Amino acid sequence: MTNIIACIDGSSYSQSVADLSIWTAQTLSAPLTLLHVLDKSERETEPELSGNIGLGSREHLLQELIELDEKRAKVALRHGKALLNELETKALESGFSDLNKLQKHGDLLETLLDMEQNIRVLVVGKSGEMNQSNTKAVGSQLESVVRTIKSHILVATGDFTPPDSYLLAFDGSEISQKLVEKAIKTPLLKGMKCHLVMVEDANDKAVAFAKAAQKLRENGIEVVEASLTGEVHRAILDYQEKNALGMIVMGAYGHSKLRQFFVGSNTTKIIVESNVPLLLIR
Repeated sequence: MTNIIACIDGSSYSQSVADLSIWTAQTLSAPLTLLHVLDKSERETEPELSGNIGLGSREHLLQELIELDEKRAKVALRHGKALLNELETKALESGFSDLNKLQKHGDLLETLLDMEQNIRVLVVGKSGEMNQSNTKAVGSQLESVVRTIKSHILVATGDFTPPDSYLLAFDGSEISQKLVEKAIKTPLLKGMKCHLVMVEDANDKAVAFAKAAQKLRENGIEVVEASLTGEVHRAILDYQEKNALGMIVMGAYGHSKLRQFFVGSNTTKIIVESNVPLLLIR
């Protein structure tokens, strides 16, 4: 059975990841797995033992460093278990019980790839434990996860409130038209009002935009159409905030100025600045 997988790492986003994943699991009537991966590479430091000290002293220092690393690993393990237990308790208190906890050693992406066939929706925070002090940072592992994992991905960006509406970013391309079709088929969005938004409208895109809106309506979705101008990410974020929309829906990545992912892309800027979750559709 496919699961909702929530990546928990002890960052300030862990609670919002848990809240978002519980809502997702309840909406889809799917089991939830809280996943904590102990990534040793993020904590390791290469010791510098060169210099004018004797061989015996260096060996003694190396042994102390090894013992210190083992202690840190044990503390990280206990911290992860405590975090998973705390989030499990809160989930049970909220009335959700179809939940499992999983703790793994290794690389996050490799772990997710091993689990990929059982992932229905992946829920992650916009940044991890290493970058949690910088609210304007996107986690170093998020790019590789989004580019590699083939399931829908929900990005938690802060405190979570269950949404009743969403912004669907459209750019007139063939890929964005397929995005509309996938949004129609996504049970997570069922029953929500859709604000279909296109930035910097042009005559050659207007027909595609109108067809996309009509297709949504034909499938029973309430649609608000909006053609915006200005910087893509700023226009989208301002519209979302002005209309108090609960979620932003975009394609995972691509090549147009709306769909590019990372390296100066609009998607990155939206993840960084958004106060509502992003659903990145495959």
